[in-house]
Amino acid sequence: MNPTEELVNSFQDLVGQVPDGRDLEYEVQGPRTGPVVLFHHGMPGSAVPMGTVLGSITARGFRVVTYSRAGYGASTPAPGRTVADTAADCAVLLAHLGVTRYLVVGWSAGGPHALASAAVAPESVEGVLAVASFAPFDAEGLDYVDGMGAQNVAQFGTAVHGESAMRELVGQMASAVRGHATSDVATEMASLLPPVDLAVLTAEYGADNAANMDHGLSRGDEGWVADLAALTSPWGFDLDAITVSVELWHGSGDQMVPVAHGRWLAEHLPTAQAHLEPGQGHLSLAIGSLGEKLEALSGRVADRTTPSTT
Repeated sequence: MNPTEELVNSFQDLVGQVPDGRDLEYEVQGPRTGPVVLFHHGMPGSAVPMGTVLGSITARGFRVVTYSRAGYGASTPAPGRTVADTAADCAVLLAHLGVTRYLVVGWSAGGPHALASAAVAPESVEGVLAVASFAPFDAEGLDYVDGMGAQNVAQFGTAVHGESAMRELVGQMASAVRGHATSDVATEMASLLPPVDLAVLTAEYGADNAANMDHGLSRGDEGWVADLAALTSPWGFDLDAITVSVELWHGSGDQMVPVAHGRWLAEHLPTAQAHLEPGQGHLSLAIGSLGEKLEALSGRVADRTTPSTT
């Protein structure tokens, strides 16, 4: 890793403009100096930091930048955005913060965006931690929805019916989770939650998740619709463009993003070190352990960049 860098504009909710004039909402938290980590949130999500998710990262001395993808929270919508477009926004954000080298973490729908960051900004991104990441929608040899809970089968099934079908279903799903108690959200998401994930959602993480989603959806559903469209369209970059170290984690019991997605990515990312965890779900795999996973990635990065001695 490079020497630690101090970020500007910290400890605040901030909105900065990307070059085309859109607002991009972000927040910085953690030790005032330290290796920098860009965190790509799930779907739906926002810049609101979740202690249950990021606490194990900041506790290890990393400084975390969170943001809201276009259309979520205070970030201006960007109709037709691709996964790579979001990564380009983030590259501008980190440059604005004065950060030249950083790690990226992506969880769930954030996984493809984390991979995109490495492809779009190879001179800056030192490594990728992808946890329970989706594979490309058109991945050869992958049955995309096999093993998904009914809610996600329906959600991704709208992709073949166009934007109006996406909007209708996303509107229904957003109404079912926006402003609702954790118990109601758990009921709505029942098909996606094996017992190990249900236990996580109904504990402390549930309140964090609700605050994060509610902020993301506070101005409408545009972010969610755009995410679904971006995930089910060409991502805008080639996986072959990723040359940095990738730590790839997936749980065998994941009903949101089935483990077959993780296996597919492991086979198509030459620099990936895959960890397919028996019995873990989508939530249980990440909560409380991202810091440990990130440290493993940081160690691999250091090993690759340290000159050998004779």
